[in-house]
Amino acid sequence: MGYYLLRLNRGTRYFFFIKGDPTTITYRFVYDKIQSESLPKALLEEGWTKITQSGHWHVITNEKPFELIKTSPVREGIIKHNRLIMYIFGSISIYLTTMTILFVGIFSLVAFSQDTPSKVVESPYWILTYIYFSAVLALWILSNYSVIKINKTNKDLSRENIPLYALHDIDQSEIRRSKNKEKQLKRSGQMVVKRKFGWMYAPDKLEHWLESMEEQGYHLYRMSKRGITFYFIIGNPRKVSYCADFQNTTDESYNDLHRDSGWKNAFISDSPFLKWTLWSRQYSAGEERPQIYSDKSHHLKHARRIATTYSCLFLPLMLINTLNIKFSMESTTFNNNLDTLQIISMISLTFVVLSFGSFIARTWLYYMRLRKQYTNYT
Repeated sequence: MGYYLLRLNRGTRYFFFIKGDPTTITYRFVYDKIQSESLPKALLEEGWTKITQSGHWHVITNEKPFELIKTSPVREGIIKHNRLIMYIFGSISIYLTTMTILFVGIFSLVAFSQDTPSKVVESPYWILTYIYFSAVLALWILSNYSVIKINKTNKDLSRENIPLYALHDIDQSEIRRSKNKEKQLKRSGQMVVKRKFGWMYAPDKLEHWLESMEEQGYHLYRMSKRGITFYFIIGNPRKVSYCADFQNTTDESYNDLHRDSGWKNAFISDSPFLKWTLWSRQYSAGEERPQIYSDKSHHLKHARRIATTYSCLFLPLMLINTLNIKFSMESTTFNNNLDTLQIISMISLTFVVLSFGSFIARTWLYYMRLRKQYTNYT
């Protein structure tokens, strides 16, 4: 159409164009906190030109045909920026969802436990009540939409095209077993299904459990989409090393590095926040157990990142619910009475706080176990 981007306003989201002769131009947005007037040499040699900048956002163009462009700007800056925003919206969504479930659960429990039917008294400021709940609902929808949209964008930017799982030494035709076939295997006793909840808070225990299952002849066939259910096929005992790897983001080159070393994907989570990959590698009885993190410092850093990530995720929720308990207790002291709804509410909030606290504690205990293990080896 002949409109060329001249500049943009990051605050108002306005894009300003200038009219010219129609042509084909490739645009790329780059997010870089390092202020630089010029592009890297490799991009300049490829024909890229920076046309405008707003804050940390840069817009660069290339007039070469798209199929002839061999070097493009790195997307890691945008991915990290998007991930931070996604974490914020995700935390808001988790908090609103948790509080809604607690509120509905407590209200339903009280309503069914009372002999007399409950009566809802409309607020004298009903318009403010409706506005408040409408705003909460709008925020919840916006948060979930943002998480889904940003997660899809990051996947497109990183060009990930990884299969959900790659089995160990099982024939690849077994991947497409139908549900009816799996039911037959279960009834015949050839397939065993087990569940592990919260294994990501203690990945070393999961690794040990899977390896002991393999030594007993239970071969991991697949995992459920959420990573909770484990499907095993009974076979001959074997030695298989497992590694639960946590990464904020991964690209194909990172996964190819492990695959080239003989590791296979047993599971890849589809979570937009916490990216878990379960790697497996079979080895002989006399061979040393292979490990992805052969360097002690890297392994400890990985464990510390797990503990830090889950602490940042659950600690704010713990503090918010602790404050809710505190306000509820102060209200009870002021009114000098305690009804059924308040009792159930305080018990539920306390359970939530203790649950989140246990998740955080388990991740740090994992880090301490690993550090103690390496200390004993030295």
